[in-house]
Amino acid sequence: MLVLKRMVVWFFETLFEAVLLALALIGLFGYDQHALGRSFGIYLSGVLLLSLTTGYLLTTAVARAAWRVRNWWTYPALAVTLFLIHSEIFFVISGGSTRSEKLTMQIAGACVVFACTLVGTFAVRKWALRPTS
Repeated sequence: MLVLKRMVVWFFETLFEAVLLALALIGLFGYDQHALGRSFGIYLSGVLLLSLTTGYLLTTAVARAAWRVRNWWTYPALAVTLFLIHSEIFFVISGGSTRSEKLTMQIAGACVVFACTLVGTFAVRKWALRPTS
């Protein structure tokens, strides 16, 4: 049951990461003035493409399921490291962004991933590690 609870937390972490990163990219790179929803969809699709094609979702799912909550910062630091590795793989394969765009996206992504996984870590501590009656 503990692994299932961790996977539920991981699912919501991942969902919020994708949405928040798409919003951060809108803030950083702008959007179509006449179609905010379309711009959001394009950025969200790009984030999901990065997550799926590089294996980021798989590695974070395995890490969340297996990681024992010891310190509040260890899993978020691991998730940020995984994000940076997988985003670098994506940028090398796609080759379409400039160095400053890559750095900006990686910094924004690292902040979003750290925040989402930190909230998820506290949720795991409160919900998943609570004794059941």
